[in-house]
Amino acid sequence: MLARLARLWRGSVTEPAPVPAALPEQPPAPTFDTDVAAAGLSTMAWCRRRRDRRSLYVSIPSDALANLREHHVAQTQRTIAAAERVLRHEFDLLGSGPYVPLDPDRSGLPGYMPIDWYLDPVRQLRFPRGVPYRAWNLYEMRPGHADIKYPWELARCQHWATLGQAYRLTGDERFAIEISRQADDFVEANPVGMGINWTCTMDVALRAVSWAIGLELVRTSPALDDAFWTRAYAALFDHGVFIRANLENTYEVTSNHFLSNLAGLLFLGGVFADLPQGSGWNTFARAALEHEMTVQVLPDGADYESSIPYHRLVTELFLGSSRLAEHQGEPMSNAYRSHLHGMVAFLAAVTRPDGLMPQVGDADDGRLHQFNADGTTSPQDARHLFGPAAVMFHEPGWMALAGPAGPWEAAWWGLDFNGTWLPTQAREEAGRLFPHAGIAVMRSGDHCLLVTNGVVGTNGFGNHKHNDQLSFEYHHAGTPLIVDPGSYVYTSDAAARNLFRSTAFHNTLSVDGVEQNEMRPDWLFRLFESSNAQHLSFEDRADASEYVGRHHGYERLPEPVTHERTFRFLKPSGTLVIVDRLVGHGRHELRWHFHLAPGLSAERTGETTLLLAAAAGRWQLTVPPGLDISIRPAAYSPSYGVKAPCSAIDISSQVGLRGEGAFEFAFEFVFTS
Repeated sequence: MLARLARLWRGSVTEPAPVPAALPEQPPAPTFDTDVAAAGLSTMAWCRRRRDRRSLYVSIPSDALANLREHHVAQTQRTIAAAERVLRHEFDLLGSGPYVPLDPDRSGLPGYMPIDWYLDPVRQLRFPRGVPYRAWNLYEMRPGHADIKYPWELARCQHWATLGQAYRLTGDERFAIEISRQADDFVEANPVGMGINWTCTMDVALRAVSWAIGLELVRTSPALDDAFWTRAYAALFDHGVFIRANLENTYEVTSNHFLSNLAGLLFLGGVFADLPQGSGWNTFARAALEHEMTVQVLPDGADYESSIPYHRLVTELFLGSSRLAEHQGEPMSNAYRSHLHGMVAFLAAVTRPDGLMPQVGDADDGRLHQFNADGTTSPQDARHLFGPAAVMFHEPGWMALAGPAGPWEAAWWGLDFNGTWLPTQAREEAGRLFPHAGIAVMRSGDHCLLVTNGVVGTNGFGNHKHNDQLSFEYHHAGTPLIVDPGSYVYTSDAAARNLFRSTAFHNTLSVDGVEQNEMRPDWLFRLFESSNAQHLSFEDRADASEYVGRHHGYERLPEPVTHERTFRFLKPSGTLVIVDRLVGHGRHELRWHFHLAPGLSAERTGETTLLLAAAAGRWQLTVPPGLDISIRPAAYSPSYGVKAPCSAIDISSQVGLRGEGAFEFAFEFVFTS
């Protein structure tokens, strides 16, 4: 069954075209040597000239570095410590915990042991080497249930930015030498087009960005000779040729994968701007990015994949591309920038009171680049983006929302930040409905309610959508109470994948165990629209906010049921009242699910009341009479590969509907601990 998913994910299966008697001879692929020769230079001369100019925005001036050392002492020290761990090849990726991937098949050099680029450290399984990328079949060739995202994540080389930062902050040549050794190591273990680290063009493109950034940051190192720079730029050039020939725009829809391809080509266009291929990559990527902004971003600013964590990734891809275009002196269009502003505004609006993202939809911690990879920042924290965005759009409130991470991040994007325009208030208190995204946000101080009720995203493909219609996240006085469960993993555990995206695992009502949108267990990256969500009303007043929504997912039942839910959020107390209205006939099994945040306990205190307790206080949940109530263990996934224990409240009843029925729930604060 998973093989069907693999075929789907690669695109529609069609009958092969007849093979002609004699295939036309294909022109040879461009090479670094031939492109440099076309520019009238030797490779050595080109490399030296390239190292003399600032091609990417990460090459920040010495006064900015001095400012970081003086005003961000702790972050500087954490960054250097993180780079020291990279020197020891100590990694902690996607919830793996610390591990050292030593390649058992290759011998090392003095002071350097080759990295195992094929390891799933969680399951201690190694993927096969030497398989041509076009012949790769994950479900037939992987060892056991190994998760390919672990070697892919390592091979993105996003730790190169950390090494480069440490080099610029200290001048310690060990960090530059490590980049050179890892480059040679990777090329030896992963020849172009061979092995798992060439099977997903998105990962190739993100690796290209990482290499471009790493090389830019150590370009002044006297420890790296001309021979290395020739090898390094040749390998980086090969990445560009591969990406351009293997774009991920041949499926039913485009997504963050194709967008990553374009960002990669834009960065490579910056590195190789004076070469024929580099100029072509830049021209193509800029035009395609402008187009994808109109395809992948909804009118209300949200990424169209129905996932807040993926919205963070897509925003970073578009924002980084815009910043690079500015650095090159050729800004993206005003329309592009206007859409981009809306994307950042959406991210700000949905950010929780504790600064983290609600885990609505899928999450795999994807990033364009990481300048705060010191091990202290949660992958669920997207506030770093508000730093550069605040400067690029002159939005002081975003810098306040970013907190200490903002100025640090902005500096590595090559942006000057004058702290005198930092405001005291980080965001507006007004509630807002994002109708195209299917998200309503209501706020009052540190009380926050976020409601989800959207169409199946990615133009109906549903690759990262969950069955979360009329589900919600609820925070009171800054304390998370009811949370979206997250995503956990993808292909390594199909049962867990389907559980975390199911209706029954979200804070909503299930009827007769039916999924809101059709979900086939063997198609791990697809939902089929059947709920047809509707927004009936949204109102934000001084005393309360109210959202009323409906979906039609249970109208597929033999005796159809329509679910309508009202959320009434009272200000300033933060009390939440939920009313479920069901229209239909017949006897049905109703089940309500409330996913409690980790650290929150629940106990039944009466027929219709439960007490929720955390370190910060106590809250009461009041439910309708006559229902069965159970409190059971559950799991919350704050990021990919991580599963934390929590509790869930499940409430159920057999109900006979005769036209219409209503059920009311209320959350209210009791007292502070």
